[in-house]
Amino acid sequence: MLRTGSPEEMIKFYREAFGFELREKKEMDTFTLYFLRADDQTAEIELTYNHGEDDKYERGEGFGHIAIHTDEEQDLEEAYREAVEAGGEDYRPPSECPGNYGFVKDPEGYEVEILGRSA
Repeated sequence: MLRTGSPEEMIKFYREAFGFELREKKEMDTFTLYFLRADDQTAEIELTYNHGEDDKYERGEGFGHIAIHTDEEQDLEEAYREAVEAGGEDYRPPSECPGNYGFVKDPEGYEVEILGRSA
């Protein structure tokens, strides 16, 4: 779960960068939950918006990053470019990493590792 002050911006980024769609939205009295998932995935990202909290949150020291695999046909460099074009921060491109991966930051600064599929 990621706390967000800007759910629309976060949903747009994960949709455009990784093909995630909003699967469910739950309105509660003081917060709203958004569940995002790609068609070919079983895991979901849960975004939590606490009503009235429109600022970015401090990320905890225990959080590392989210990891997302490219789809079967997608080139890692292409996937990285698409994530940056969708609003991600060009953080650690695959050319700077010692393996088959790269890192972008989403609109709220969370690190997202893009993993290339093994040959």
